[in-house]
Amino acid sequence: MQHVNTNFATDSHKAMINRIALPAILAKKFINDYDAVMKHYNTEQQIELTKHLLDILELVKQYQENKNEKLYKDIQSKEKALVEKYKQSLKPYKAKAFYKFFQFDIVVAEKDIYSTAEYNKLPPDEQQLSDTEINTFLNICANILNSSLDRLYLDSPSDTEKILNSQNSVQEELTADLPDKEITRSRQMLAIYYLLKGDFNIEHRSTHNVSDVAKFIHLLTGTKFSGLTNSEIYKKYKKIPSHKQGAELIKDLKFIRPYFESLQLKDAVALIDSEIQNALKEIPLSERKNYR
Repeated sequence: MQHVNTNFATDSHKAMINRIALPAILAKKFINDYDAVMKHYNTEQQIELTKHLLDILELVKQYQENKNEKLYKDIQSKEKALVEKYKQSLKPYKAKAFYKFFQFDIVVAEKDIYSTAEYNKLPPDEQQLSDTEINTFLNICANILNSSLDRLYLDSPSDTEKILNSQNSVQEELTADLPDKEITRSRQMLAIYYLLKGDFNIEHRSTHNVSDVAKFIHLLTGTKFSGLTNSEIYKKYKKIPSHKQGAELIKDLKFIRPYFESLQLKDAVALIDSEIQNALKEIPLSERKNYR
């Protein structure tokens, strides 16, 4: 963020502050609070909050010119809309109470511009900001916020870039992992069955409910679950691994076996091999050699 140079005589208030420096000192406090708030938000939120503060500054400036009370109601409406949109996430912004900077009759006391003793020594007309000081303060703040807004826009991707990035992301998702026609739902369920049984001792006919396992398979396969009566996965999994027999079952078992073998899931491999031997018994002796 850009900052205001305020190298003025303020050390321990040894000398009363030069009134010419007062708007710049107050503006620096405003910008310091702004910088602290922005750390809590992403770029798009920073842009929105910076524009919001610029709108507030403009409304305050208009009020100084014509004293139209409706302008302060407009400020309150904008603040309320911001709270309704951001809710709890607006706490860092609200904590800084930016409205206090615009209470020009007491701001020099509120923002510790003077010590209490110094403030009490001021003539009444100097205990508040003059119209000239207010205008200078508002202009400094607006100039710095506009510079910050320009930087935020330069750092933020354009709408076109966002659309292109979104399209690229979708395209990558579509092409990164193309579906394999050989990986059928039946083979997916078999693989899950042997994984659960071989390595987690989960068997839907003895240790767990088939409905719970079916819901888990819906999750793993990305299939919408709309109730057991509508679930083909549930209906088929109840019969796993006997949903198929003979040659068809052996083909599926041989397809999934290398995946378990490469991961050295020995218990699951042993179960698959046992099931292959059982399925071979359903094939005529003369044909069994084709499936060994």
